[in-house]
Amino acid sequence: MNRHFKNNRRQSKVLRPCLLASAVALALAANPASAIDLSTGEVSIQLDTTLSYGIGMRVASRDDDLVAKAHFNPLISQAPLEQQIAAPGRFSANSDDGNLNFDRWDPIFNSARVTSELSINYRNYGAFVRGNFFHDFTLNDKDFLSDDAKDQVGNRARLLDAFVYGDFDAPGGRLLSLRLGRQVVSWGESTFIPGGINTINPVDITALRTAGAELRDAFLPLNMLWASIDLTQNVSAEAVAMFEWDAIEAEPSGTFFSTNDFGTAGGQYAMLNFGLVPQPVRNTDLYDPVCRQGQFGLSDTGLPPELVAVGCSAAFPRRAQDNNARDGGQYGLALRYFAPQLNDTEFAFYYLRYHSRLPVLSGQAVTSPDVTTGQVIVEYPEDINLFGLSFNTNVAGWSVGGEISYRDNLPVQIDDVELLFAGLSPLNAVLPAEHDRFRSQLGEFGPGEFIRGYERREVSQAQVTLTKLIGPNNWVNANQVAVVAEAGATHFWDLPSRDVMRFEGPGTDTGGGPSRLTGGNSRNPVTLTDGFATAFSWGYRLLLAPTYNNVFGTPWNMTPRFAFNHDVQGVSPGPGGNFVAGRKQATVGFQFDYQAQWRLDFAYTNFFGAGINNLLGDRDFVSASVSYSF
Repeated sequence: MNRHFKNNRRQSKVLRPCLLASAVALALAANPASAIDLSTGEVSIQLDTTLSYGIGMRVASRDDDLVAKAHFNPLISQAPLEQQIAAPGRFSANSDDGNLNFDRWDPIFNSARVTSELSINYRNYGAFVRGNFFHDFTLNDKDFLSDDAKDQVGNRARLLDAFVYGDFDAPGGRLLSLRLGRQVVSWGESTFIPGGINTINPVDITALRTAGAELRDAFLPLNMLWASIDLTQNVSAEAVAMFEWDAIEAEPSGTFFSTNDFGTAGGQYAMLNFGLVPQPVRNTDLYDPVCRQGQFGLSDTGLPPELVAVGCSAAFPRRAQDNNARDGGQYGLALRYFAPQLNDTEFAFYYLRYHSRLPVLSGQAVTSPDVTTGQVIVEYPEDINLFGLSFNTNVAGWSVGGEISYRDNLPVQIDDVELLFAGLSPLNAVLPAEHDRFRSQLGEFGPGEFIRGYERREVSQAQVTLTKLIGPNNWVNANQVAVVAEAGATHFWDLPSRDVMRFEGPGTDTGGGPSRLTGGNSRNPVTLTDGFATAFSWGYRLLLAPTYNNVFGTPWNMTPRFAFNHDVQGVSPGPGGNFVAGRKQATVGFQFDYQAQWRLDFAYTNFFGAGINNLLGDRDFVSASVSYSF
C-alpha cells in the first residue's frame, strides 16, 4: 500500500473529530462518495466535489447582562455609581457587537459552498489539490459588517491543500515518505479539546460555525516539508519544516459568534469607560470618517451627533498593522514507538518550535489627552517551544488515547483592563488627585511608549480520550453506536498572586484593583475578584451518536447525535483558553445520509452556565444543511 495514504489514514483519526463534535458521528457513519475517475494506465486521477447549502437562526432572546449598559441608557455615565451598578447590562462594550447585531429568529448565516479536490497518483508519487468557494447571502449583505469581516465570512474563494508527495527506498531497506507544499500535518491524540500537541496548522473557526461545514475546510494548510521514515520495525520518525506562518481565523467583529469587538477581523477600536458610553459606529469602516475626521452625522448608530462624539472620545484605536510573525524558524520532530508487548500501544514524543497562531494584545501609550493618540496592537509572538508525549491503545474494546504537552514560554494575555490603564498612564502627569490616576499592574509608561500585554509563562495541558464503536444488539437498537468521551486539564505553572499580576479571563470587564465603590480609585467602577486565569482548570466533552440504517423503509441512514461540553473548574489562561468554570454547551442533531452522496443535517445548540463569563450564554441557535457529493 502507498505509504502516503497509509499515513493519511492515521492522521484522519485525529482530523475528523477534532473541535467539531458532530464530525465524529458523520465520519463514522459515512462511506466514501463516488468520485469522478479519470484514471488511465498507471496514472490514477480522481476528482471529488461537494456542494452544500446551510442556514442558521438565533433562537434565544438577548440576555441583558451580556450587553453594555450604555445600550439601554446612552447617558448612564452621568448617573451616580450606585445607579450604574443597578442598571441592566455589563461594564464592557467590547464583547457584544455580535449579540446586538442579531435578534431572536434572525438568520445568522445563509451560505452556499463548493469544495473540490483533485488527487493524482503514479506508482509511489502523486499530487493533491483542494480548494473551496462560499457565498453567504445573509452576511455579505449586512450593512453593519465591515469590508474586512465580509471578506472572511461573506464571499470567499481560496486554495487549501496543494502538495506533491513520494515514497522512496532509503538505505537499509527503509521507506522514506515526503510531502512538499500546502498541507495539514496532525500530531497528538486530541479529539475535541484544542490547545495541545495538534498545533501545527491554524484553524478557521468561522468554517466550523456554518451549517454543512466539514472539518477539512477548517484546518488551514501551510507550506511545509513533511518527512517520515521507519528506523526499525517498531520505531519511526517524522520531521516537519514550515515555510510560512498564518494565524487562526476567529469570528470577525460583529458576526453572531464574535466575542471580541476589536481584536479580530474588522475590529477598529476598544471602548473605554466600562460600557457606560455608547459606541460611535456599528460598521467599523465608519470609524475613521466619524471619529478621526469628526463627521459625527455619518454614524450608523442612530444616536444624536453629541452622543456620537462622546463615544468617539472613549474609542481607543487599534493599530492598522498587526505585529505578524515571520515565516521562518518553525519546525518539529516526532518519534513514534510501537510496543506490541504493551498491548500494542503506540507512544510518540514530540518537539515543536512555532510562532503563535493566536493573537495577544499589546498597546502604545497615549501622547495627549486625546485617547485616539494611543493604540491597541495585535501581536503574534514567535519561537514558542512545545514538548509533548502521547499514547494510543485498546483496553476492553475501547480505543484509549492520551497526551500531555508542555510549553516553557507560552505567551499569556494580561488582563485587558491593566493594559488599557497602562496605555492611559501618561495622563497621570496632569491628574493631581491620586484617586483619579490610571494605576496598572504593568506600571506607568511615557507618552507613545510600547506596552507589552503578555508574559511568557510555563503552561501544561493533558487530556485522555475514550472511543468505542458498539455494534448491533445495543441498548438503543441501532446498527452502530459511536461513543466518545474526552477529559482535559490545563496547568498554569507558578501563577503569581492576583495582587501581583492578573491574567485575562472571559468576562473580566472591570479591574481587580481599587475602585470607586471602595473609594480607592475613581477610574475602576467595581473591584473584580474572580474570572481571571487560575493555576488549574479542567473540563470534559461527550458525544453519543447511534446510526440506524434504512430508516422508515428507505435507503436513508439516520444518525441522531448528542454532544455535551462542561467546563468544571477554573479558568484557563488566554488567548484561546479551553475552560471557564460552569460553562456548558449541549447540541442535539439528526443527520440523514443517502448512499454517501446526499446528506441532510439538522441541529440545535444551547449555551448555558458561567453567568457573564460565558460570552455566548444567550446565543442558542438552530441550523439545517444539505450537501451533495460527486
